[in-house]
Amino acid sequence: MEAHQQHSTGVTRKLLGVASAVGLFCAGGWAGEHFAAGGTALDAASVQQLTQIIAKPKRGRCASTKEDCMSTGCCDVVGYTCFATKPGMAKCLKNCTPSASQACTQPQNIMEPVLQDAQFKGSSLYCFSVYTKNTGSTKPSYELDIIKEQLNRKIGIFACDHSEVFSDVEVEVGQGLKTIMVEDAEGDFHFAKRKVSGTWVNTGMFSQVWKAVQASGKYRQADWVTKVDADAVFIPSRLVRWVQAQRVPDNGIYLENCKFVEYGYFGNLEVFSRVAFDTLLENLDACKKSPEINWKVGVKNGKYGPMGEDLFAQTCLDLHGVRRVEAFDISTDGACPADRPLDQKTNKKWKPNCAWVSTPAMHPFKKTQEWLQCHEATVAAFGA
Repeated sequence: MEAHQQHSTGVTRKLLGVASAVGLFCAGGWAGEHFAAGGTALDAASVQQLTQIIAKPKRGRCASTKEDCMSTGCCDVVGYTCFATKPGMAKCLKNCTPSASQACTQPQNIMEPVLQDAQFKGSSLYCFSVYTKNTGSTKPSYELDIIKEQLNRKIGIFACDHSEVFSDVEVEVGQGLKTIMVEDAEGDFHFAKRKVSGTWVNTGMFSQVWKAVQASGKYRQADWVTKVDADAVFIPSRLVRWVQAQRVPDNGIYLENCKFVEYGYFGNLEVFSRVAFDTLLENLDACKKSPEINWKVGVKNGKYGPMGEDLFAQTCLDLHGVRRVEAFDISTDGACPADRPLDQKTNKKWKPNCAWVSTPAMHPFKKTQEWLQCHEATVAAFGA
């Protein structure tokens, strides 16, 4: 279950039928034909030699697992795909096996197609982490110690092309590096706490961190922006190999890393193409004020509480037309139910065995020694 799946690059070939394309739909890009509305393939004469990827629109424009998805061509649960089953009908399924009774082709919404023209954009990484001194909890935090060890050993975010550390305080990290301090300019760092963890909802602080990233400008030197939680063991070279095979549309993408949930952008590893991150920065203030997002209440009228920064970033990008790409093999996360073994599905304290995992990120490892042990185990087993 935990073994790393090889991320497939796109291929260049002419596909003459929809069924031929299905097997390539999970690749980073493919050259094929546009699908007509209603899931009908265009005739061979109209086949275009295009390099495209699957990049899905916001979940609100996709069908639920109980609806016919023929008109939308996408599903609102991450990891489900819209497959044509009967003539004129389609269902959201985890997978589909073609047979005499179901074609398993993937319909397209012409007005908002899942397929997007795309091209390679480069693979350099700007990586940042955030150390929070005032967490709101009485439990000890080892974030700073973990970040210090990363710097001392030149691993984690400090093995990226560019890196920075932000915090609610200015503190020495090591070797002359200090955290970049952000101020509570809008008075929303400490407006609410999480019921289970007792820590502050972090969207207010992260909105100032994102602005500090923008002010620093270092991220502009890279092709991808990556936020890494301090308690996530991170091997940047593995992510580099992944993004090298990923084409990007002109309006950018972000990588959903948890499947079979409604919102799959989990915060242990947040990966944005640079254009996508620019879009977040340009619309940050508007998104914080947007009644459509309403981050202080949260989705489903506050059922899960205020939005954390990962969900806020996702909904802001969705609102402004940035597409999402499924990337379930970039992270093995105990917080993602689909990443847990079958006998641990309900164990929210589960952690991966790092000697068995070769994903770019593994999470959570909140104590310094267990973080280092995980890093050593995965590198010994699979290399960096």
